[in-house]
Amino acid sequence: MSDTPILGPWLERILLEHLVTERNLARNTRDSYLDTFKLLVPFLCAKLKKPDDRLAVRDITSELVRHFLTHLEKERGCTAQTRNQRLTAIRAFARYLGSRDPTLIGWCGQIRAIPSKKSTPQPIEWLTTAEMDAVLAVPDRKTVRGRNEYALLLFLYNTGARVSEATQLRVGDLQVGRRDGGYPLVTLYGKGGKIRQCPLWPETDSVLAELANGRSANDPVFLSRYRQPYTRFGVYRLVERCAANVPALKGRQVTPHVLRHTTACTLLRSGVDINTIRAWLGHVTLNTTNIYTEIDLEMKAKALALCDAVKPKPGRPWKEKKGLMALLQSL
Repeated sequence: MSDTPILGPWLERILLEHLVTERNLARNTRDSYLDTFKLLVPFLCAKLKKPDDRLAVRDITSELVRHFLTHLEKERGCTAQTRNQRLTAIRAFARYLGSRDPTLIGWCGQIRAIPSKKSTPQPIEWLTTAEMDAVLAVPDRKTVRGRNEYALLLFLYNTGARVSEATQLRVGDLQVGRRDGGYPLVTLYGKGGKIRQCPLWPETDSVLAELANGRSANDPVFLSRYRQPYTRFGVYRLVERCAANVPALKGRQVTPHVLRHTTACTLLRSGVDINTIRAWLGHVTLNTTNIYTEIDLEMKAKALALCDAVKPKPGRPWKEKKGLMALLQSL
């Protein structure tokens, strides 16, 4: 191995081979790693005054990485969570190099020793049933565009699907309009290649059956007004635009992930057990799903009312007791 390996070939190997072939990470995870180095490489070039094709691996020092993380927070306005996410990608890169080049083990240890920053969890935003109904009422269902928008919003609310799961959905993934007595279902392809099936409400079944009528199995389910498949950005814009037309939601940031939280809270308040909600949303562990048990104050109040708190029995003052030994003998 060279004493000063060039950065470029190693980045190419981890992004095009390791993450894709060896680890088979989800597309969004790979994009997150790519975005990190799209920010880090120009930062290094500016600091070191070197072109990107001359950057060496050892140019990524722990000191410069710390400066880069500070740059993300102070100059780009990133949150501590985003800062930690970028650091995770850089650590993974260091670990990858250290496992393949023994001369970089010491460098790897220095990079991996950079601590994550403690961050305060953001409060979970979700909509009440009335607020969600108001959002669903925004699209004009008399038009083709409005019916498509309503179908997408209703689908997100029903399934709690991630944006990527909705944009990748194909007509062949739907089991709607069934006449064999079976439940309407949708097959979702989630993070890490995980597959799950989610039941559909009768209203969702009806809307999606109309949407999929006469289309082939490989056609995308949700099409924009330009008759093109919805993009991630397009779904975000749709949700934000419809929420902006609801006066009760003025000043609140409503995203597709807020609708996902809304699905979980709606199921929880309807009495669905937490493990079923975990499977419904496609969470790997219950630890992720348990956050929803903490956010509904109404449910907490009902739980408190059900508690049968035992009132302490009135005891005699200590001065009325005859003595310590008498107390011990009575026990």
